[in-house]
Amino acid sequence: MALKEQQIRVRLEQLKERHEALKSRLSGLESAPEANELEIKRLKKEKLSLKDDIQHYQDMLIPDMDA
Repeated sequence: MALKEQQIRVRLEQLKERHEALKSRLSGLESAPEANELEIKRLKKEKLSLKDDIQHYQDMLIPDMDA
């Protein structure tokens, strides 16, 4: 079942907010002298996954074009 456009936009906004939160958290962790490298790697991986999900939802908003 395809998601309606409004549902896609809501989910896309949620993903973007989570991505920005991770970006901010990572920035703080990376600048800390006692940074936990394992946590930083895990958060970077999650951030990258969110970026992929964001792209997927953005692609869903682009109408299919007949070739």
